[in-house]
Amino acid sequence: MAQNTELEIKVIQRFINQSKQDRYIQFVRSTKNRGKFIADLNHFNILQAEAFEYVRGIEEEVVRAALQTQGLIGTTCYVISENPSIDTQTLTIDEALRMTVGHGMGTMLVFGNAEMAFYECETMNVRYISRPRR
Repeated sequence: MAQNTELEIKVIQRFINQSKQDRYIQFVRSTKNRGKFIADLNHFNILQAEAFEYVRGIEEEVVRAALQTQGLIGTTCYVISENPSIDTQTLTIDEALRMTVGHGMGTMLVFGNAEMAFYECETMNVRYISRPRR
């Protein structure tokens, strides 16, 4: 599957710490350097902490409830991941969660036009979902 550079830039602008945004945008614009951004995905500290909340409960239920609350309709998501078998793919929500949860790889599932994201880092049982935009 082809990389969706424009969507990845929106993800960076919406969810990544401002101090790192310009550098990561340069990385995703270059297939040669994109891996540098992907390698940092396993570290929660690259995210805007205030944009996320800890996932409590069954991940699929949390994601579906958040999609409904935020008025997002869809059954698929775009994947940005350290896991090369799913990176840059558009997957069903069920498949994306199955391939992400518990695998301990930095992964972001992107919903809509970067309106919402689910994030898992390398640390076991550390998962976050984005808060609604204010």
